Amino acid sequence: MRSIAAAVSIAALALAGCSKAPDGGDPGPTLGNASTAGLAFSYAYSLTLPARAIDELQEAHAAACEALGPERCRITGIAYDVDAAGDVSASLSANVAAPIARRFGRDAVDAAERAGATLTGAHIGGTEAAQEVRVAAGQSDEAGADLARIDRELARSDLPSAERAELQAQRSARLADQRIAAATRSGARASIVTAPVRFTYATGRGAGFVNRLRDSGDTALASAAATLGAALWLLAALGPPFLGLLVLILLWIRFGRPLWNRLIAVGDRDLPPPDPR
Repeated sequence: MRSIAAAVSIAALALAGCSKAPDGGDPGPTLGNASTAGLAFSYAYSLTLPARAIDELQEAHAAACEALGPERCRITGIAYDVDAAGDVSASLSANVAAPIARRFGRDAVDAAERAGATLTGAHIGGTEAAQEVRVAAGQSDEAGADLARIDRELARSDLPSAERAELQAQRSARLADQRIAAATRSGARASIVTAPVRFTYATGRGAGFVNRLRDSGDTALASAAATLGAALWLLAALGPPFLGLLVLILLWIRFGRPLWNRLIAVGDRDLPPPDPR
């Protein structure tokens, strides 16, 4: 456990280093990079490690994000659940500045592996956010052109009232289209600048034959514990009624049956003798 704590401390230091400019290697999606410009990336990593170490690693990742400051990393969600067998499932989600997002995820995984975790999945996806920005900009320009035309028509003094009402309705619709396009463009631009990074943590010992044998042993132990727990629950739920029934049977054997026999004997003595005829 001491070695795990030390590794987690190293994880926090390693991730905090993301706040400095990278001194080598591929920093991942960078604004202006010809290969990634205009792309909105998302990152997801799955980690398996012993249950007792998950909360420490999750906290180390969260602390590393907080060390970067809210402008470069913001935590958007934390989850930690323990099932009846004692297995832990947890997650951490954060929005990270795009130029350091892949480096942040890579350093987080390296630190997790030093703490005894195994990477069981890594998914990196990119979408053409720049194209979405261009489409939204075109929609906004079209709406602006229609608004200019409608305003010119509404400025006419000889415009019939019915036509004026129709143009005003069109103007309201085009204003709404313009607002939607502006929001879409703003969201697409934000997705280029910021990348969501998600870590999921699960109980286990990782890949490999030996680790699979250990996981099987843990599963068998958890199953035995669950079976014993179910048996104890049944004993606790059904024990008092059966115990009460047993007490009643013992009372009947000890007191009830002798009393009943005496009552039967007394009744037989009170009966008249049979007629000999």
